[in-house]
Amino acid sequence: MSIVKRPKQIKWSHPITPAQVQTLIRSEPDTHKLSSANLFNPAESLLSRIRPETHQPVPESAFLPLLRSYGRAHKPLDSLRLFELMKTHYNVEPTHRSYNALLAVLVAENQLKLARKVYNEMKEAGVSPTVASYNVLIKALCSNEKNLDTAIRVFRRMESADACTYGTLIDGLCKNGRIEDARKLFDEMGERKIEATVVTFTSFISGLCKVKHLDEALEVFDEMGKRGVRPNVVTYSCLLDGLCKGGRSMKAMGLLDRMVKDRCPPNMISYSSLINGLCREGRVLEASEVLDRMRLQGKKPDAGLYGKIISGLCELGKANEAANFLDEMVLSGISPNRVTWSLHVRIHNMVVRRLCEKGELNRGYRVYQSMRTRGISIEPESFDVLVGCYCMKKDVHKAAKIVEEMLVEGCVPDFDTWSNVLGGYLGRRKVKEAVEFMWDELVGEHFGSQVLDMESELETLSNV
Repeated sequence: MSIVKRPKQIKWSHPITPAQVQTLIRSEPDTHKLSSANLFNPAESLLSRIRPETHQPVPESAFLPLLRSYGRAHKPLDSLRLFELMKTHYNVEPTHRSYNALLAVLVAENQLKLARKVYNEMKEAGVSPTVASYNVLIKALCSNEKNLDTAIRVFRRMESADACTYGTLIDGLCKNGRIEDARKLFDEMGERKIEATVVTFTSFISGLCKVKHLDEALEVFDEMGKRGVRPNVVTYSCLLDGLCKGGRSMKAMGLLDRMVKDRCPPNMISYSSLINGLCREGRVLEASEVLDRMRLQGKKPDAGLYGKIISGLCELGKANEAANFLDEMVLSGISPNRVTWSLHVRIHNMVVRRLCEKGELNRGYRVYQSMRTRGISIEPESFDVLVGCYCMKKDVHKAAKIVEEMLVEGCVPDFDTWSNVLGGYLGRRKVKEAVEFMWDELVGEHFGSQVLDMESELETLSNV
């Protein structure tokens, strides 16, 4: 393996004696101070001074904190460089501790090809893989569905496996839909008296939920309590999401109450799964209650969650309640992102139309004005509803004003919209205003065909 160039040696702010260097190296907490603070150059500079100033070899343990710290800083190639430097420059023979530390860094940073090379090198060097070594290798293999069978073969060659080994395999199998294989391993853990951790339980429950085996997932969840394993927020969230997607949102509501009772505060994922599930089942009022609980806990709902509830309330005909949530969202400064923007536009238009249909024209118009001010696109149907409602209220001038704004927005009114406005004028015998409106607004290169139709209708109506 090629070695990256060694970092430039730094100058210390004050002289450090050989005795101090030795003290630093022997003191693991002090070694961690440099590496955990991401002071990589000072740490390597310190390592380089050990041999010339103390006339003693650098111990392998001195490299381990820095190897791991490079990994935490997402610098796997520097971990590999330091490992090679340890062998060639410092003449330190790596043991399974160094190999395991390096393998863990490479796998965590998805450098799987390098991880396999290091593993093969370890075997060639006569370093026997430990359980930790196998666990890292199995984790790397499980990251690719094609390598799952290889991971199982490696697992079967192990003389002894621990809970981490089983957990890694079960997680990989569940993520790739191989629930039967995962169930066999889970049962095998019980037979071999290996206690499953909360991570293993969570992986298995998540896998069962993905394949809609919800009753079994609930049984495994109950088994956790019997074995004294306390579920965490991820466990609860996986089960909540599975129940909601499986159309059992009311069961999920009970699970949320149990979650709070167990002093496991729900997170954004927990609440989002439940709100989305309730809205899918038409239980919008319950979803709005969950949103209130979410706010009381100090969690800030996003535009997507508000959009789901507002849309659901509109479909139930609860226009004012929907408008209240819309006002609350705007006043809270909650803005949509690129993913939720289309929903954001749709719910605003939906609220305008539902308010108008419910006779709340003034409030609908205020939402419409707010949309124009904030640059939210207004759909043609929203314009049409507003114009029709104002014409019905005999407020033809307001209807005509909306048509003008409609044209400014680049939206061409249809025949019915023009007819409503002209009919409003003519209904009040304002023939002059109708003619002026028609010629001011309709005559143009884009509306010539509509003008001919309107002239005919105007002549008919004026003779009535």
